[in-house]
Amino acid sequence: MIVGVDEAGRGPLAGIVSACALHLVVPPPFCVKDSKELSAAQREAVFPWLLEHSVLCLGIATPREIDEVNILNATMLAFDRAIEGIIKKVPALKSAQFIIDGNIFRTDRNIRYVCMEKADKKVKEVSCASIVAKVARDYLMHVADFLYPQWGFYRHKGYPTREHFSLIKKHPLTPLHRRSFFPCTMQGESS
Repeated sequence: MIVGVDEAGRGPLAGIVSACALHLVVPPPFCVKDSKELSAAQREAVFPWLLEHSVLCLGIATPREIDEVNILNATMLAFDRAIEGIIKKVPALKSAQFIIDGNIFRTDRNIRYVCMEKADKKVKEVSCASIVAKVARDYLMHVADFLYPQWGFYRHKGYPTREHFSLIKKHPLTPLHRRSFFPCTMQGESS
């Protein structure tokens, strides 16, 4: 049994970092790719299949947690929350082999895991976890766009785009902004 674990949202200036732990119940009937190699439409097309044919759990770390413990530790926190959730859903998965995308992971959990760079390109469970983490995070940024329409979160999802940099100069930061990330560090408290 394999559980793939991957994240989305380490690089943005705003929003959560989301992690997904995923175990495939049946092999996917489509070519599995890392979420970054798929368009938003392609990710959204396979998302319902993944929800129906896998066991999965999302874990998140908030912008405040990212600022308090740094993005690496916040990612570890999101990974750990996703792993905790999937084991609660299916206790038998505690004995699975957890494959973590990247070269570092820390946990106090008694699980078997291996860190693998570019696992999202090599292991289908990790690729599928990356898709779920990305679709879920993008959805939350669409909600953020509804709450803060002047920020254009629907378009840039909080990533450091030219548009986002320009908006940071114009508007007070939202509670979703990571104040420890430049150029958010240059701005005062949000209103």
